[in-house]
Amino acid sequence: MDRLIEKPIRASSDRFPSYQETLQKKGVTVVSDRFHLIHNLWELLVTVCSRVLPSRLPIPKKQSVVEELPPSTTDFLPIDYNRQILVSSVQAMYQKGMSLSAIARSLHLNWRTVKKYSEFNYQPSLLRPKRSHSIDRYMDHLREYVTSHLTLKEIERLLRGLGYKGSYGAIRYRARDIRRGLLLENPLFFSRKDACRLLWQWPKKNEKDIADVSDLLREYPDLSIPFCFIQGFREAIRVRDSEELLRLIMNPKVMAHSRLARFVRRLKKDLPVILAACQYEENNGYVEGNVNRLKMIKRLMYGRANFDLLRIRVLCRNPDPKRLMKR
Repeated sequence: MDRLIEKPIRASSDRFPSYQETLQKKGVTVVSDRFHLIHNLWELLVTVCSRVLPSRLPIPKKQSVVEELPPSTTDFLPIDYNRQILVSSVQAMYQKGMSLSAIARSLHLNWRTVKKYSEFNYQPSLLRPKRSHSIDRYMDHLREYVTSHLTLKEIERLLRGLGYKGSYGAIRYRARDIRRGLLLENPLFFSRKDACRLLWQWPKKNEKDIADVSDLLREYPDLSIPFCFIQGFREAIRVRDSEELLRLIMNPKVMAHSRLARFVRRLKKDLPVILAACQYEENNGYVEGNVNRLKMIKRLMYGRANFDLLRIRVLCRNPDPKRLMKR
């Protein structure tokens, strides 16, 4: 009887130490899951950005999307002038690749309004001039108060002291128009979360995105080493280059960086397991994707579905291929 040769057993696991220790005690070769490695890199980027970047980052005026209005807009009545500026700004931002949600956040508009304004052929309708209002005599004071960042209650109190006897709603609507005008004149802002996505989704093909990343790294030099480390790590995992991965982890500049020190120390503890991710094919990314899909289905049912209903919904989305062939 021929002697049976036992094949080595390999198992893909996340980076939880207890799982790895249990498998190694049983003689199993542990392979770090690439899905979790990439997820850990994203968490590292978010952590570094939260410590380095402010919550709001101004966009330089040279990159402002507010452009001069075309000559045809001079035919609009004064009531439509601010709206035409908004329409032109939204269309310019949309053409430069910004999403509707990002434009809505930047200009403090409803996303439905942004969607309407983003249409290429949209033009605001001509409206009749507004009737004179008692607040018109106090517009200079109102603009000064809004520029000073006073609250509406404080503005109302000051205007009442000057003799204004109109409604509070008129103050609120006129103050809103003034703030929108100031927002178009001042530099726009984008959030730290948008900056994280911009740094993560590299390499870029859009010249504007490349310029934005360059400006970020120039303005905040403490991001340069983490950015290069994260992108190099992702590329080494993608092409399964264990030697390049080892060089990145052992790089003295990476080890000395205060934002990366803890992450690198943890990598060194699991170094053989992490390098195995580049040497073997084992990976539980497919399983993690299906787990996330099951979680999404449960959220759509507000977490109230039992296992039987969840099973039916999954089977409904993934019918048996043999049944399809019989049909």
